[in-house]
Amino acid sequence: MWRRVIEELEALKLEPRIISISDSQRAVMCNVLVNHGAYKGETLQVALSFQENSYPEYPPHFVHFKSTIKLGEIPVHFTYQFEDEHWSAYSLPPSDFWDKLQSSQKNMKTYVYRHLFRILASL
Repeated sequence: MWRRVIEELEALKLEPRIISISDSQRAVMCNVLVNHGAYKGETLQVALSFQENSYPEYPPHFVHFKSTIKLGEIPVHFTYQFEDEHWSAYSLPPSDFWDKLQSSQKNMKTYVYRHLFRILASL
């Protein structure tokens, strides 16, 4: 699963890398240029992690940001320390559209452009 996610994010030129956020949990971190919203023009480090281990059928469920970035009314699911920074993970699955996609459209390009960018635009 992770290899496919990394390859798809590399194709989008997001410089992904796998990180360990606990003894048993990993995420993929990437650099995302924000095109809209309060962080427009900035490159943010974002991490993604999964609740299920069946990508692409189940996309990343959690989106992680450094704790200096707040998502308004959305509650923090969990926090952790990574590379001397505080991070917060939010439960933000793309449930509103992912299950309706054809299998060929279930990929990181769709996830990033249709889901992650709208989250970043809302900041």
